[in-house]
Amino acid sequence: MNDWTWLGFDSTPVQLNKADRLFDQGARVRRMHIIVNGRVKLIRHPVDGEDVVLHVATAGEMIAEASFFSEVYHCSAIADLPSEIQCIDRDEALKKILSDAQISRDVMRLFAQQIRDLRGLHELRNIRSAQSRILAYLATQVDSSGKIIVNMSLRDMAYKLGLAHETLYRELRKLETSGQLERPASGEIILRDPI
Repeated sequence: MNDWTWLGFDSTPVQLNKADRLFDQGARVRRMHIIVNGRVKLIRHPVDGEDVVLHVATAGEMIAEASFFSEVYHCSAIADLPSEIQCIDRDEALKKILSDAQISRDVMRLFAQQIRDLRGLHELRNIRSAQSRILAYLATQVDSSGKIIVNMSLRDMAYKLGLAHETLYRELRKLETSGQLERPASGEIILRDPI
């Protein structure tokens, strides 16, 4: 879901160009952020070392969720691509979450799903073979008919899987040539033999 307004949060859209900063480590937390489209890197700036990329977030993700309960951001958020972000006033959202049990459960459910997704992604990235990693990921996205609606660019999918985009394109072509998958339309993949 690219928009959490169904929870009743008022939001303001922000457009970012590549390399624009959404917030900086140490800045006072005022807003929560949901990526509508694009990609945002969360980067920690340690005192005695090189910057560390903590996470690369894509469409539908809320970023810096821990900021609900912090006075300052513990990392910086920098657009990795042109991006559209929905910004939610943190204090207003927190009041709503704390005063409405159903919204509180819904937010906990969304955060729990994000944790499961991140753990699953971590597991996938440990698969050494690029082709096996791609097939395992696609198997997690497939519906009962074997069809996958791809809701991100293939470049973003490659990034998410920890692959070079050229590797993803090449392996998808191989899988298509071998008959293991079809790409009948833009944004669609059909697995012929789901794992």
